[in-house]
Amino acid sequence: MKRLGAIIALMIAAAPAQATEWLVCSNSDKASVSVLLGQMEVIAVADIMLEVGKKKWSTQGKGATLITKGQAFETGDQIWIDVTDANVNVIVAELRLFKASEGEHQVTGGTLRVTGEGAWAVTCMGP
Repeated sequence: MKRLGAIIALMIAAAPAQATEWLVCSNSDKASVSVLLGQMEVIAVADIMLEVGKKKWSTQGKGATLITKGQAFETGDQIWIDVTDANVNVIVAELRLFKASEGEHQVTGGTLRVTGEGAWAVTCMGP
């Protein structure tokens, strides 16, 4: 039994870690959203932090209103991410982005809508 445990531990340690990168979108100083994305064949949202003025939301909580990941969708030129309340009852935010690239140049931008707070055009940096 101990041998099996040791083998499993070695297999986990030898497995490649899933790389993640932050996608950060904002409209200067009023609203921003940061999304931690896993590098997979499909969109994999690992963490979300949202800020509008002095209000904060996060999938981690930690001094912010707790939210959770809703549905997410990505194509070659679009990313759509919905954020819900912790009970998955209400959509808190919608991020709708378009991506364009030419050679080494890539841009991402779109809209961020936060229920009860407003909607903004955003530009993004990240993967």
